[in-house]
Amino acid sequence: MRLAAALFATSLALAPPTWAQSHMDKALFLELSNEQDAQSWGLLLVHLKGVLAGLEAANMALIRRGDEALHCPPPDEALTPPWAAEAIRAYIATYPNIPDAMSIAVIARNTLADAFPCESGT
Repeated sequence: MRLAAALFATSLALAPPTWAQSHMDKALFLELSNEQDAQSWGLLLVHLKGVLAGLEAANMALIRRGDEALHCPPPDEALTPPWAAEAIRAYIATYPNIPDAMSIAVIARNTLADAFPCESGT
């Protein structure tokens, strides 16, 4: 167990500086989504999986409280990390003035709201 922890810590220390950021912003998202290697793409998908899970949890909590939902996808719609990566890239292309330092979680929230708007009174 100690060896595994030591190897993990060493791998973090040797990783490129952008990978050690505490959050992913627009600039890092675009950098990773443009990379052709599996490691960059994998990192992006893992991060987006967490972002989607957090947004879904927030959405469910709002609905449970009786507040307006953040987004309203059809019940059979699968919001996957690869789908999110493509949708976020399209959203950024539509709104190119989004600051590079904007959190990708905020951009993802707006992407979902645009893709799956809620009807008034939902």
